[in-house]
Amino acid sequence: MDNLKWVSLPARDSKPMIKVIAILGFFLMLLVGFVELSWVGLFIAFFVSIIVFMQFVFPTTFTINENTLIVEFLFSKKEYDFARIKSYYPDNTGVLLSPFISPSRLENFRGIYVRYGRENKEKIVGMIKERVKV
Repeated sequence: MDNLKWVSLPARDSKPMIKVIAILGFFLMLLVGFVELSWVGLFIAFFVSIIVFMQFVFPTTFTINENTLIVEFLFSKKEYDFARIKSYYPDNTGVLLSPFISPSRLENFRGIYVRYGRENKEKIVGMIKERVKV
């Protein structure tokens, strides 16, 4: 089977309006910290805004191997075995891989969301379909 590796960077791949909203949100948090009239409030608002927008700004590398999905983000690397994935739900920006057979409220907490990035989404969904035993 083939291996596939791609990088997803939502800040690069998103529409211009989403970029404007993210920038405004960042400056709004800094403004809240500035209104506190203390450097501590400003630093707290700055670090909270960095944490909130981290998934949007920094790249995530996805690799699909024969039996595993590898997700690399900043300094972390996680491997997920396709044997534990029971269902998947593709949408416009990515695929939610779920450990549950039927839809559950816990999917967003226990599942893995794989963003397409600039890669061909039909190719990614096809590779996931081959590897997930539904």
